[in-house]
Amino acid sequence: MNPKTSLLANRPAIKFILKFLILLILVGILYSQFITSYHEQTLWMMNATAAIAGKSLSIFSSGVSIQDARVTYRGFQVEIIDECTGFFEALIFVAAVLAFAAPIKKKILGIALGVPAIYILNIIRIIFLLLAGSVSQRLFDFMHLYFWQGTLILMISAVWIAWIYLVVYNEKKPADISA
Repeated sequence: MNPKTSLLANRPAIKFILKFLILLILVGILYSQFITSYHEQTLWMMNATAAIAGKSLSIFSSGVSIQDARVTYRGFQVEIIDECTGFFEALIFVAAVLAFAAPIKKKILGIALGVPAIYILNIIRIIFLLLAGSVSQRLFDFMHLYFWQGTLILMISAVWIAWIYLVVYNEKKPADISA
């Protein structure tokens, strides 16, 4: 028996980690090349993210203005750049789903439900950053550089774990017919 084969055959976690790392490297390279080469074609993502975040905030508060990829709230302005769209975070989630040992239908369902969930969480992140920035530049800097960086990792992980438990491991069992 080949020792390498038996090592991976009995270790689904190692298989997942290796697949995930390979996919992350590919995603990172392809994303950076795509954003560098096609920046002008991605402006719509930045503008749409700004518009959705700004309009969502304006439901709850006045003083919001949106211009292209810029959102201003009570005098505090943010510009949505490539990294603020949630696109890269969604790609990380997709890599985790694809690396996990699950049937293709469940992977497709996970991607179809998880990517919008991550986008919505990213919009909430932007709204909170606008609120923080309208109060204090220092608070914005802390929230942007530290709090939300860690929170993004937790959000991606939470959506992925939710997919595993709600979709992958949620096998329909015959109903108990006891009265």
